[in-house]
Order: sequence, then C-alpha cells, then structure tokens
Amino acid sequence: MTASLHGPFENVRHDLGDALILRPLKPENTKALGAAMAEIPPWSVVNWSAPSIAASLQREIPALTRFEVLQDRRLAGIVAIQNPFLHGPYLQLFCVLPEFQGRGLGHRLLQWIEDEAHKGGARQLWLCVSTFNTRAEALYRRFGFEQAGLLDKLAIDESDEIFMRKRLF
Repeated sequence: MTASLHGPFENVRHDLGDALILRPLKPENTKALGAAMAEIPPWSVVNWSAPSIAASLQREIPALTRFEVLQDRRLAGIVAIQNPFLHGPYLQLFCVLPEFQGRGLGHRLLQWIEDEAHKGGARQLWLCVSTFNTRAEALYRRFGFEQAGLLDKLAIDESDEIFMRKRLF
C-alpha cells in the first residue's frame, strides 16, 4: 500500500457528483457570499454586515481551508474547515444558501467532510452551532453530531453556542 501524496481537505476542486462541486474560494466571490449570508441566520441574527462577512472570508487563517460550493455551476454556499483541531477537523463555517436548502446538499457536504476526515485518520469531527439556529442543529444531530459542551452567551446575550462532536470510530 502506498501513502497518499495529499492530505484531507486538499485545497483543490472536488467533484461530489450530480453537478455538486467544491473548489477553493475565489476572492471575487466573497462579496456575493457576504451579501447572501448577511440576510440569513445565524449572521442576520447577530447583525453581521455583508462587508464584515466578506472581509472575514478573505482573511488568511493558518490551517483553515475555504471551499465555495457550486450546484449546477451556481454559487450555493461555502464550507471552511480547520484541520488539525482536536483529533479531527473543526467545521468553522458551513452555509448552504436558502435556494439550495432542502435538496440534501447539507448532508452530502457533511458526508464528504466525514470521508475526508477518515482519509486523514481523524477520530472525530467538531463544530459549533447557535441555539437559535434550530434547523442547522437538527441537520447536525441527524448526521450523528452530539453536544460536547455549551458556551453561554458567546456570540450574543440572547443565545448560547452548542459545541458538537461526531465520533468517527
């Protein structure tokens, strides 16, 4: 058996089938993503502006890989993965834009992330979700994530953050 030349979450184009593509985030798409994200929870709830979101998407962060999500060649969302984290990757950002929700994209993206984590020998996946973001929390729980901790009033005073983990072994 030969060792892979590439690690998990390689910052290249990934074809997930059925016209679903992940590719490295293009700087010219950060403005459109920022504008779309500012209109939807959780970003709209915490009043994060489109320019602030766009600027954060352009900021270089060590060990963080950002992918734009394309469905049928249309911008459908963004995924950002910090790897390594605690014996596995941390899903730092996960957004499927509203017109693409309810089609199974979220589940397919999570499955790809889990598959990549397995390739890298990860023992678990991590993420954080706001308690007011019940649809996202439900998706994560259906996918096997469980609460590992609660961070009270982290983003806003009216809500807590649920630190979630999925064990991969």
